[in-house]
Amino acid sequence: MTLDNLDKLEAVINRLIELHQRVKQEKASVESKLQMKETEWHDLQGQLRRYERERNELRDKLDKIIGQFANLDLSD
Repeated sequence: MTLDNLDKLEAVINRLIELHQRVKQEKASVESKLQMKETEWHDLQGQLRRYERERNELRDKLDKIIGQFANLDLSD
């Protein structure tokens, strides 16, 4: 193997190492973003459950109020 071939091999290895480092950093970045999105998704699920619970409570209260009006004797 000649010195020129060794230099080329070293250059290829260095490029592969740099590529590996970039991919590793990108992977860490994507994993971090994924974790943030999963946290956001769980928060939004909790918020949706709370809104559904509040909506049901409001519906029950409105049904009760409408029922009270229905039971009033408003005839003269």
